[in-house]
Amino acid sequence: MANENVAIVISLVSVGVASLSLGWNIYRDLVLKAKVQVELGIRTILHSAMPDRPKFVGITVTNFGPGPVNLSMIQAKNSGLLKRLLRKSQHAVIMFDYTNPLSARLPAKVEAGDRIDLLLPYNKDCFLKEDLTHVGISDFFGRVHWAPKKQIETARNSWLRDFAGET
Repeated sequence: MANENVAIVISLVSVGVASLSLGWNIYRDLVLKAKVQVELGIRTILHSAMPDRPKFVGITVTNFGPGPVNLSMIQAKNSGLLKRLLRKSQHAVIMFDYTNPLSARLPAKVEAGDRIDLLLPYNKDCFLKEDLTHVGISDFFGRVHWAPKKQIETARNSWLRDFAGET
């Protein structure tokens, strides 16, 4: 009789350990994804070799871990609560400037604790001429990490101040 109880206890403990192991694997693979922060702003390059001080739209992506993240594309949309309810949101892809040697390249694998800086042209024809509410970067899992709306508004106001009369 005692041997049967020991066998049952051992079986219950092994079921508990297996359940914890399964739960941890599900949590690690599905829930515990890399946390990515995106910042957007107007960046000026200050260097003696560039006396004209060129300006760029800078998108900085920082990976806070716990694992690496593969970034693929710059996304944008014009969407608000009313537009979402009426299904009139507009989505766009911002084409990356591969000719700029100072900028990182996409797609990019960003390890935990690393960051990349993407520099896009800042001129009268840049994407800031559009009335966009969201700008972000997508990863290989299909998630889009958005920049704060306040930073987008600040960059757009700078563009309006610098180029509104030229369009």
